[in-house]
Amino acid sequence: MRIKTIFLSVAMVITLFTGIWFLVSPSLNRQADLARQEDLLDSIIAAIAFNQAYNHEPIIDESATEWQTDNYAPCEPFPTAPPPIPLDYADFPNGIIPIGILTIDSIDLRLPIMEGVDEPELRIAPGRVPQTAAVGEVGNAVIAGHRNFTFGSMFNRLGEVEIGDILEFQAMSGEVMAFEVFEVLVITPENQIAFVQPQNESIITLYTCTPIREATHRLLVRAIKIEGGI
Repeated sequence: MRIKTIFLSVAMVITLFTGIWFLVSPSLNRQADLARQEDLLDSIIAAIAFNQAYNHEPIIDESATEWQTDNYAPCEPFPTAPPPIPLDYADFPNGIIPIGILTIDSIDLRLPIMEGVDEPELRIAPGRVPQTAAVGEVGNAVIAGHRNFTFGSMFNRLGEVEIGDILEFQAMSGEVMAFEVFEVLVITPENQIAFVQPQNESIITLYTCTPIREATHRLLVRAIKIEGGI
């Protein structure tokens, strides 16, 4: 009888902890994905800062002077610049290839954007759909992302974007491009309008599931590049 009681007690404890784990596990996974997203964003910011420093005017090293032997007058300081350091994409989480940062101030969104839409990577950040245009080039750059349940996470608040809102995209080179929202619509999953490529315009299409938790349709936010950027 005592052995049976101990066995039942152990079984109850195991069942209890298993239930708690199933309840907590999704939250822990989301926190881990968010941490990886923050790491990716920090890595992109650092890479952009380096690219901007290297591509700008050379840094003048005031201490680098030579004296002319004929009149002992100092020459102009020699310009110096940081040596080019190849960007090692292996430094990014899961070998992700980053392409820039997307910012939408109207919904307090700032996300790293990567190349490709494989599911493991989409858990960390939205990605550009292959075979669509590069961001800023003539055509339609389609960026797909999850609509997480957590408020403000990923494309969770994309439904709040309105026509006239401004999207900003900062490329890895440091270039900042602005796009103005001209269309917000909901389509069925089989509708391919999101991937249509214009011939003389540069647009971005943000693509995600809707409604949240049901995902029966797709939400599109489409924005056209503003001439001259910002």
